[in-house]
Amino acid sequence: MSGAAWTQDGASRARARAGFLAREAGVVRALGRRALIIQFRKAQLVMPTFVLPLMLLAVIASGTSAARGLPGFPDTKTYISFVIAGTVIQGTLLAGLTTGIQLASDIEFGFFDRLIAAPVHRTSIVIGRLCGTVGLALMQSSFFFFVAWIFGARYPGGFLAIVGAVGIAALTAAGVGGVAASIALRTGSLAFLQSIFPFMFVLLFTAPAFFPQELLTPTLRDLSVYNPLTYIVEGVRGLLQGNRSFGNPWYALLSAGCLVVATTTLATFALRERLRTT
Repeated sequence: MSGAAWTQDGASRARARAGFLAREAGVVRALGRRALIIQFRKAQLVMPTFVLPLMLLAVIASGTSAARGLPGFPDTKTYISFVIAGTVIQGTLLAGLTTGIQLASDIEFGFFDRLIAAPVHRTSIVIGRLCGTVGLALMQSSFFFFVAWIFGARYPGGFLAIVGAVGIAALTAAGVGGVAASIALRTGSLAFLQSIFPFMFVLLFTAPAFFPQELLTPTLRDLSVYNPLTYIVEGVRGLLQGNRSFGNPWYALLSAGCLVVATTTLATFALRERLRTT
């Protein structure tokens, strides 16, 4: 084959590859947009993700604020400034869980069957869902930071720290969404996804979300070391406070990023397994 033919063949492959990527990007955008629209159309999905974290924040901030006087408690301007990181991460758990609930609903009511019959890459189906979760988490965490600021939270790390914290929260939500999507693809059961809601709080309360790790009970302190949310919560707190003694933001970013990669891969394998067995 002549050099000109090789060049023409390479250009054709590049155009085909570019067309494929553009098409899949469109699929991801469409699925992400659909996920967000469904969230805000169904109050039973979106309301808990915004309301429950704020309710828990109000209860904890009013009932345990005296903990600031304990020896060893970090020095913050207000107690709500300390616990807002835990509230944001609680929101990411709920946002991620709704990804699985939506997917299980689509499986039960037939939309998923129509989706997989379309000529799209299977990974795009998973990533599109998670993009919707990321969008929800961005809005959610920004809202939490604003509400907490109204009620006295202060962020010495500044505006860029808030932006970084919102980004880490969005990554965490996508990571949790990958787990929920995997369960939905394995079980195809909407009822089962809804039933695991209480177990999400086990993850939250075995991390120093609302209390310093050093002041947790010995059992919880030992468990928290193995909980990735520990490093995410503390890193977000350190970022907001502009003080790494609260937590390392790079550990938070690394933990959230690893969670996204691992759970997205898990969800993709679960999708392939479902397609193979159906």
